[in-house]
Amino acid sequence: MHSFYLFEGAGAFGQGGVSWEHVEVCRSVSELDAAITYYIRTGSWASIASDWCVARVYRHGELILERDLYRFLTVKVPGLTTMRFTDDDQAAGGLPETGGPYDGMDEEAIWEVLAENLDELGTPQDIQVRVDWAGVALPNLVPPVLPAGCGVVVGQRELRYGRNSTLDGYL
Repeated sequence: MHSFYLFEGAGAFGQGGVSWEHVEVCRSVSELDAAITYYIRTGSWASIASDWCVARVYRHGELILERDLYRFLTVKVPGLTTMRFTDDDQAAGGLPETGGPYDGMDEEAIWEVLAENLDELGTPQDIQVRVDWAGVALPNLVPPVLPAGCGVVVGQRELRYGRNSTLDGYL
């Protein structure tokens, strides 16, 4: 059995509503970083408070650690001040910048339109994402590390190496 990292960002809108899932099977922290950046740039995290954003570490196919990543994130969306997330996954910061598209809006109004507006703010690459990986403190993978192109089975799910996402094609 191989060792690997797994990123999962997912959520749903109300009971029986639309849901999304973004899962990436990774071989390095740099691949995890790219996975969380992709997820944040899709805007899904901004659309509902009941999503999750976690990194999991599997050693020889067994889950050994799971970390909620929100409290280690810093996100800068054009038109808003830099935001961080508190231990209860609430955003701190993200206030309107003077002259920006959210200038004059209150916080509740911003969050109501933020996910929809991310498409209109320019390219997704304009959204800056930083993860405090030192704070996350994931253990290194122990050989044998999952080879590129190999899949894994997690619970009852077969996942391919790389992106497994209902958000594919968004960016």
